[in-house]
Amino acid sequence: ATAARNSSPLLLEARSGNSTRLWVVNPDNNSVSVIDTATNLRLAEITVGTAPRTIARAPNGQVWVVNRDSASISVIDPTTLAIVRTTALPRASLPYGLVFAPNGGAAYVTLEAAARLLKLDPASGAQMGAWATGATPRRLAISGDSARLLVSRFVTAPLPGEGTAAVTTSGNVGGEVWLYNTATMALTNTVLLRHSDRADA
Repeated sequence: ATAARNSSPLLLEARSGNSTRLWVVNPDNNSVSVIDTATNLRLAEITVGTAPRTIARAPNGQVWVVNRDSASISVIDPTTLAIVRTTALPRASLPYGLVFAPNGGAAYVTLEAAARLLKLDPASGAQMGAWATGATPRRLAISGDSARLLVSRFVTAPLPGEGTAAVTTSGNVGGEVWLYNTATMALTNTVLLRHSDRADA
C-alpha cells in the first residue's frame, strides 16, 4: 500500500547508498537547513523566501519550500543544494500547506489569506486549477491512493455568543476539516472537530 502524505515543516530524504538527510524550514531565518542524520551535522543552510512554512519532495526529487510572506515556492536541487526556480503565487495570499499526490499527478497548496486551494503541475509549478475553500485553510493531507484531499481550517468559525460572557459550545461547533475528491475537486464532506473546554496552559 502507498502511504498517505501530509504537509510538514520537516522532510526526510532517503538516499540510496547514502545516509538519510533531514530538511527543516527555519521560519524566522528565511532558510532551510539540511542535516545528515548519521552524523547530526548540518550540511547546508539555504536561503529561501520570507517566512517559509512547509516543505515537500517532488516526484522528480526536487525539494519545494512554501514561503508564506513572500507568496512563493522555492525549488531546490538536492544535489547542488541550490535554488533552481522560484514560483510566484498570488500576491499577499499567505500560502501555507504543501503536499504532493502519491501518484505524482499534482501538488496542492493552500492560500490562507485568499481562502483558496491550488493544484500545481508537480514538474513545472504551473497552476492547473484553483478552488475556493472556507476561511483560513492551512494544513493538507492526502490519501495513499491520491483520491481524497483533506484541508484543515486554522481559525475556528465564531461560536454563538462569542462576543458575550455566555458562549455556546454545545452542538455542531469546533474546528473543521474539509474533504475533497481529487478527481472532481468537489467538496464531499466537512468534518467538525469536537470543542475542547480545557483551559489554556
